[in-house]
Amino acid sequence: MDIGQALRRERLNLDLTQQQMCEGVLSRSFYAKVESGQYRINAESLFEILLRHQVDITEFLSLIRENYISEECRIENQFANKMDQAVSAKDINALEKYCKQIINISNNEVLKLRALITLAYFRDELDKIDTETAKKIEVEFDEGKEWTRRPELLRLLANTMPLWSQDKLDFLIGRLLAKARKEEVSELMMERYLRLLENYLVICYERKVQKKKIHNDHINEVMTYIIEVTKPLHLMIYRIEVIYLKNLFLGQKDKAKKIKQNLQEFGYEQEIANWPE
Repeated sequence: MDIGQALRRERLNLDLTQQQMCEGVLSRSFYAKVESGQYRINAESLFEILLRHQVDITEFLSLIRENYISEECRIENQFANKMDQAVSAKDINALEKYCKQIINISNNEVLKLRALITLAYFRDELDKIDTETAKKIEVEFDEGKEWTRRPELLRLLANTMPLWSQDKLDFLIGRLLAKARKEEVSELMMERYLRLLENYLVICYERKVQKKKIHNDHINEVMTYIIEVTKPLHLMIYRIEVIYLKNLFLGQKDKAKKIKQNLQEFGYEQEIANWPE
């Protein structure tokens, strides 16, 4: 869907005429040609129209996104989404299929690193990752790269956490948590942070089960932060997951099991399939 088509869709959803949609920003005749694809609209006018009518910017961008990215990016996004879905569903066969496709086809080095480590983790073959690959990953998190602001590197950290030593992982999560507390972030970035922080808790729990060293103060700090920021209803699943994980850390497996059973009864079996037990 192009920008004109997306604007028309939003206008019809709002039950507005073209004049009402563009009033005070563009002439109706110019706006009509934007909707029909004959004219282009500049970014300032576009956002002014969207904001005047309280159109959700993130939702609008999702409508037009596929129309303005390269074919290579489109294919990579499809593979990345399928890989993430396979991880969530704990579908090992699908995960192997998509990770292999990414490794063999993609030119995106960060995505290939994500696929390589994710596949090794689910195969329990992290010990087979060579030192050169590990160094490539560490280089991506150099402070000069502003990794806490870059979605592709946040995803890379989420997928490669099992490879990091606990001390290095704690350091990175500490930097991320400090950034999240210090700056106001968008809802989209907040959800990226929450997914990453909960991945961290899962890794820590698994390492505790394996009797490896963990830093409980750091874990509690992460849990406290997640609870603090997940009061809005649409973030409820993150709060539920951290309460679930907290019960596991405390050894209260019956309470954790009950939470999982309740979610399964509500139809979230696939979404929670990858939660630890």
